[in-house]
Amino acid sequence: MLRWVSDRSLSRYFKEIMRYPLISREKEEGLARRARLGDVIIAVDGRGCNSPRTLLSLIKRSGPDSRLKITVRRGAQNLELFLEIPASFSHAEAKKDPDAPILGMRVRKVEGLSANRIKVLGIKRGLLVTEVEPGSPAALADLLDYNREARDRLILHNLRWVVTIAKQYQNRGLALAELINEGNLGLIQAVTKFDERRKTRLTTYSNWWIRYYIVSALASRHLIKLPIRMRNLAKRIRDSYGVLSQRLGRSPSIEELARELKATPEEVSAAFDCGVAELSIDAMPFEDSKVTFEEVLRDTTSPSPAEVSAKDEMERHVRSSLAAVLSDRELYVVSRHFGVPMPQERRFTIKELSEILKELSEIFGKTEEEIQQRICLASRKLLLDTDGLKRYAKLTSADMEALPQLLQKGMQYSKRVMCKVMRRVLKNIPSALLTDHLEVLDLEEEEMFCLCWGVRPQREVLNLRELGDLLGVSREAARQVKERAIRKLKKNLRPQAFDSFFRKAV
Repeated sequence: MLRWVSDRSLSRYFKEIMRYPLISREKEEGLARRARLGDVIIAVDGRGCNSPRTLLSLIKRSGPDSRLKITVRRGAQNLELFLEIPASFSHAEAKKDPDAPILGMRVRKVEGLSANRIKVLGIKRGLLVTEVEPGSPAALADLLDYNREARDRLILHNLRWVVTIAKQYQNRGLALAELINEGNLGLIQAVTKFDERRKTRLTTYSNWWIRYYIVSALASRHLIKLPIRMRNLAKRIRDSYGVLSQRLGRSPSIEELARELKATPEEVSAAFDCGVAELSIDAMPFEDSKVTFEEVLRDTTSPSPAEVSAKDEMERHVRSSLAAVLSDRELYVVSRHFGVPMPQERRFTIKELSEILKELSEIFGKTEEEIQQRICLASRKLLLDTDGLKRYAKLTSADMEALPQLLQKGMQYSKRVMCKVMRRVLKNIPSALLTDHLEVLDLEEEEMFCLCWGVRPQREVLNLRELGDLLGVSREAARQVKERAIRKLKKNLRPQAFDSFFRKAV
């Protein structure tokens, strides 16, 4: 929503914020009122939920260490989220205290709100989320106690005000872009705490926060803050140094100070000269040094944020172009030969599985029945021939015993069984653990299984001979498919993107 401002993009940033003029008091109060109203829980596992007691009973029915699907109303759209119920959750304790948060969130019946709030929410029944504790199951499920869209609009329409204040602090040691960035952080904090019931404008209220963040940045622009543990150790050294000097009749050594403070000599040596809370970034580390802390601490190995952002944007451009330009077989050859992830999501429904079987048939040159038999065989190996993978399917023991026979029945029945089992496994198993279990499959089974279910493990690239064996063609035919795909990509990709991913091909 809010882009980080750099010196090179200042003019573009100014043009962009000109699209968001200051808004009137009435509209600002309406957005602030909506921003303070969070998500509304309207259904839990497909059942209506209109009271905290109903929510607790549905959580009890689901049981500890399970997932609960909840439907929330956020703005004008309905979202489906998953609430993880921890194993330590006690329904009895939660029922004793009706005011206690439920899974880290406080809720309130929409029916008990004022008519004005109900009108702003646009819904008459449900549970309004009024508070979400950080790190709780509700926070992990992305439940919000505020409306993000309204808050973002308040921020966007006041970005001009930040620029106006930031210009007053120029030529004090920080570039205008840095001042605007710090002021934007102050604006975000002001919008978070803004209350329209005080009958004051947001520009008036945010003035202090914006100036506070800018002045704080100016005061600490050249400082390296020491860790609290190091500062505490330095204080203990100063307190003990005089006592030891009087006791020994001389200056104590590093080892003697370490024994007295019950610390290691290395820690005492590192903290011995840290007599102040901060060190200047322009200071010299040693007396005879010719470099500053800034030059010593600069990380020259990691890429800059701008380079990381440019690379991510380039990868998205390449992935979208792969799907739009290449055929299924060309897309598979390019992705496996150059290590570019295929733009494909997991498939879980019968209809989507039928479509992916057709795509796999075009890629590997086999019939849909043969493709499905190979995928069934791979699923059977993963579920029955490996240890520890069965529990992620969360099936009964009777279902697990009947699974080998079920996967060998007719195509439509086998697809239904595969969807039921793999939906649960892929949603519950960590990706790293699944990658380890894929080693029991041969190359063809692993490729078909990963493409069918949208699994993206870390795999080595394949050479043309291996690709030819998988596609049922010669190495020369695989090379022709690759060159045909490269010609299409060279024609449709930006030169920089093509050079980054496919330059070795030509």
